[in-house]
Amino acid sequence: MRQREALQIYLYKLVHGEKPGFLAALVLGVLYVFSLIYGLGVRVKLGLYKNGFKKQHKLDCTVISLGNITVGGTGKTPTAQQLASIIYDMGYKVVILNRGYRAGWKGDIGLVSDGKKIFMSVNEAGDEAYLLAKNLPGVPVVIGKDRATTGDYAVKQLKADVVILDDGYQHWKLARDLDIVLIDTRNVFGNNFMLPRGTLREPLANLARAHAYLLTKVDQSSHNARTSIRNVLARYNCVAPVVESIHNPRAFLEIQDWYKKGLRCTKINLEAVRNKRVLAFSAIGNPSSFEQTVADTGVSSIEAVRFPDHHSYTMAEMQNVMQKAVDQGACALITTEKDAVKIPAEFIHSDRSLPVYILSIELDFVDGVEDFMALIKKVLKPHNGIVNNVVPITNAVRRRGIEVSK
Repeated sequence: MRQREALQIYLYKLVHGEKPGFLAALVLGVLYVFSLIYGLGVRVKLGLYKNGFKKQHKLDCTVISLGNITVGGTGKTPTAQQLASIIYDMGYKVVILNRGYRAGWKGDIGLVSDGKKIFMSVNEAGDEAYLLAKNLPGVPVVIGKDRATTGDYAVKQLKADVVILDDGYQHWKLARDLDIVLIDTRNVFGNNFMLPRGTLREPLANLARAHAYLLTKVDQSSHNARTSIRNVLARYNCVAPVVESIHNPRAFLEIQDWYKKGLRCTKINLEAVRNKRVLAFSAIGNPSSFEQTVADTGVSSIEAVRFPDHHSYTMAEMQNVMQKAVDQGACALITTEKDAVKIPAEFIHSDRSLPVYILSIELDFVDGVEDFMALIKKVLKPHNGIVNNVVPITNAVRRRGIEVSK
């Protein structure tokens, strides 16, 4: 395993209390001191923007930010896909701005896709941006650390009506019309410490500036947990609507077919693994949630192999995972779309002992959707004859399989 990833795993276990002993306590003390410094830096920087010492850049379009207050997976990518699809179906030109985490490409403005053609490989674009481009025909995806710069490009060159900031809650340089904060109901606010002692990117009090909260994976959490989260949110912001969502498994896609044809490939019914043994592998921020979703498809048992978040697989690693699945008597390997783009083509097209299934998951809103969609409708600007009322947004939402009351 790469040294950087080994350190990442060690620190994660350390801050979550899985590394006892004097040395661990000493390291945690040092991390706590750094977290105080980090927290001070966050407060100072945000204060400069709030008091006008630093100016926010405004785009000539609607800007919607999706983000979170912790590190780790909260479901931003499927949320960005769903939201972009809904607004695109209404007739707006949507562009997604992604920072390009771990992208090989290092320029200021990187056009991953213009909505018609993908111009970058997964190594150049980063797994999240590449997956967004692959799954969103008609929606351009642009990467770059400075979202003000990529935002200007989206408006001037791609004629964006709506820009979606993927992971933009802490990117204060760019003004936004709507700030949506995602909260994983299975891993709420980490251990309530700031980075690097914990997983908070900023203090919980900063939840106050959000316009809406999206609770994800609510089907995997208890009613008491969700009530507790809502109480915390109400303490800082009692006005912003709270919408609940689930990650709903739709079908399996065989990786070789998916690799060639994307989402147009043949879908395999979830019944294919019911009452059978499988091996699930992933390199995502919250692997336990994915593994629970696999278990919910009705498998008899599941073996799990985890890699660090954003890990790029080698041929040897995939061969080892395959052999482990064979030794365990599994009928298939199951992974995520985010992982699929990082598996070597050599392995995908090899003579494999078992099928490798991608679990196709869609985000479904299950509670609070009317208030949430009304908020989105409010910030969208009418253009080109599109009337900004409830009818088009309701139709667009229903085309996505989401029910909205009349």
